[in-house]
Amino acid sequence: MRLPSLISLRRPTSAPLEPEDIFGSSLGGIFTDDLQNLHGDDPETAILYRNAKYGELEFRTADVNGEEQRRKYAHYLWNAGVLVGELVGGRAGDKEATNGIEDSGDEDGWKYGQWWLDSEEEKRWSAEGETVLELGAGVGLGGIVSALAGATEVTITDYPAPPILDTIKTNVAKNIRAPLTPRVTVQGHLWGSTTSPFETSHAHRYTRILAADCLWMPWEHENLAKSMLHFLADTPDARILCIAGFHTGRAKVAPFFEEVIPQQGLEVEDIYEMDADGQRRPWAKVRDGGAENIGERKKWLVLARIRRATQ
Repeated sequence: MRLPSLISLRRPTSAPLEPEDIFGSSLGGIFTDDLQNLHGDDPETAILYRNAKYGELEFRTADVNGEEQRRKYAHYLWNAGVLVGELVGGRAGDKEATNGIEDSGDEDGWKYGQWWLDSEEEKRWSAEGETVLELGAGVGLGGIVSALAGATEVTITDYPAPPILDTIKTNVAKNIRAPLTPRVTVQGHLWGSTTSPFETSHAHRYTRILAADCLWMPWEHENLAKSMLHFLADTPDARILCIAGFHTGRAKVAPFFEEVIPQQGLEVEDIYEMDADGQRRPWAKVRDGGAENIGERKKWLVLARIRRATQ
């Protein structure tokens, strides 16, 4: 199961497909080495995410205004966000996950193509029973799936621009129904800020913090880590779940884990790389001497579980 295969688009019936639309939607099949890693960029087009456990969820992207808002890239859904949804939601039953075909995996029921190695790892990523904060949420997929998965409280945050926050609220209303609705709120938040009424009242509140594709701006790494530490609950099992793609370059991502995290009183508990098919390999801050092929690196993401420093 490839991450992009979980996404489809539904364009307005009033807008006939242009040749560019047809060509763009088929690129993954024509150029199999060029993995599609972003989805959306048209507020009139619905992004449909097919989750084996919770069914089809519908998202809109923000109709952003001006260069400052566009630079936040909240008008796309990235593969890292899709993978967060897969992980925090937990796996479906074997028949659901395989379209009615019995699982042919090992004796514990874990098979190739799933995102977890075993049930213990699944629990470590699960949002069930947790208080969840999503940073740089974009369309809010991770937070929404967390609520569906049984999180007791979910706060979805992004850059405090009305088009971005209003779109997240629309996505929440579309996918979350009573009695779960009161558990989910949407807030504007600037990374590194700790003094607003929301920030002061929710310090050290969250046992799970989600961050998907938030590392492409190295100049914001320190602020992002400050927000993580500020909101992370001061309990032994509280974790930050961070996933990022390499499409903007490994050199932009690596310093966050290698330098900023330890400087900000946090530590990486576990880190590895996974491609869009679920294959794994060890984390490396440099590959191919820094000359990593862009087509190849687009297939891979880094996944990390981060906690408060223990010393």
